[in-house]
Amino acid sequence: MKNRVLSILLFGVCLLYACDSETTAIFPTQIIQDSRVSDSIFEILLDDAKLICMDFYTNQEMEELLEIEFKEYHFAPILAALQTVYLDSISTASSDIRKYNVHALCPEQLHKSLITVDTTSENFNSWKAYGFSDNLKLDLLIDEHKLQLDSLREEQYLIHTETGINQESLVRELVKFPFINKAQSVNCIGDGSQIEIVYFNPDFIQLIYSYGWGDCPSGCISRHYWELGIYGSGVIELISESGNELP
Repeated sequence: MKNRVLSILLFGVCLLYACDSETTAIFPTQIIQDSRVSDSIFEILLDDAKLICMDFYTNQEMEELLEIEFKEYHFAPILAALQTVYLDSISTASSDIRKYNVHALCPEQLHKSLITVDTTSENFNSWKAYGFSDNLKLDLLIDEHKLQLDSLREEQYLIHTETGINQESLVRELVKFPFINKAQSVNCIGDGSQIEIVYFNPDFIQLIYSYGWGDCPSGCISRHYWELGIYGSGVIELISESGNELP
């Protein structure tokens, strides 16, 4: 009998340890694509993670994100959490988030900037005609970040990138060139669905997903919220659900 009780106690300790180990697993700090996530969805979630990361670090007055390319350790844990929610087949909240296609607002902020240029500049005209400017520093930026140039009007051009980058840092570099008179990242226009981060730990991330509808270009009239806790182990906790009833 004594041995049986001891075995039960040992089993209970092992079970508690296993559960604790499961819930305290840390998120990866490098980009990992889950094999069950398609390439197209992964690219959307990748932009979501970068946008969430930018907002979080800015709003929390944490380490300023100055690099043009995001550091993986900044956003990779968030990306892992987003994939966990996207793939979850148990929670009704996860199912609704997929159904209503909830993503971070304005991915254009990661892909587009506007510049006003001196159109008489040989460097600029070379960039426009041939894809390189004969200015070594600018050509390094063009090559490294695959900067594409499109004309909008006489002196104004759109720069866009296939990969989401920190456009705010890019425009700070662009205005250093004398033939670029002005540079600004594309502003977010309108309203819509959003994902915000509340809490960020190596093994736990708390996100608020919101779905907006009703005249969203001017400001959504209605909005529904899901607050989720995502553990590095893959466990998802619905912390709260609120707002207007889903349409």
